[in-house]
Amino acid sequence: MHLGLVTYNLAKDWDLDTLIANCEATGFKAVELRTTHAHGVEPELDAAGRARVRECFSRTSVRLLSLGSVCEFHSADPDVVRRHVATCGDFARLAHDVGARGVKVRPNGFPEGVPQEQTLAQIGRALRECGDVAAPLGVEIWLEVHGRGTSEPSHIRTILDHADHPAVKACWNSNPTDRDESGGIVDNYFRLDGRIGNVHINELYRTEYPYRDLFCLLRQSGYEGYCLAELGHPSSDPLTVMRYYHALFQELQRP
Repeated sequence: MHLGLVTYNLAKDWDLDTLIANCEATGFKAVELRTTHAHGVEPELDAAGRARVRECFSRTSVRLLSLGSVCEFHSADPDVVRRHVATCGDFARLAHDVGARGVKVRPNGFPEGVPQEQTLAQIGRALRECGDVAAPLGVEIWLEVHGRGTSEPSHIRTILDHADHPAVKACWNSNPTDRDESGGIVDNYFRLDGRIGNVHINELYRTEYPYRDLFCLLRQSGYEGYCLAELGHPSSDPLTVMRYYHALFQELQRP
């Protein structure tokens, strides 16, 4: 497994050159570029801009792994869902053009007054449409384990079953609630085993989350992808923070 960085929040104000230089200096191997941040990699980029982004990464050891959209499909308003499906398609085309492998999307909770099963099925159907756009482009859609209630891995598994698409996978999100259901992190992990396309991690120094167990489960499952760090706050000394984080990641994933 390799360590990468989500530009939310530590790197939200960095342009691409700064982002890549800082990752190379600290051993981070990949990035997920979150929408609205200073790097400016958005669906509005023209062909020349997309080519520049691809070239920018191609000269370095840092991989542009994914684009962090905020597309979500749980709304009770079908027009809102249609807009998010269309935007997800725009991000999938952008990912193809800049050389990214995935587009991160999310559920963001259950709408009031709608049966949960209906919402889970609706999200799954929307994701199947997104997968149909992404797959011919060689791009995957990664559903973040996210949102009040929807972050339960059992619900994410139900959504993926409704989507039933090889290009639609989960993005493990290292939530405190991963330990809450019966069986804890082991049972929750195996609800999504074989369906995980990407992994988000956060503050590794917080001992209440069982990162050693997570990394062991990933390794035993044959996961050879990236673990992307969401570091919560900007820092006046980001390189020191990143070097420390890299060393801790290496230690925690030792067999």
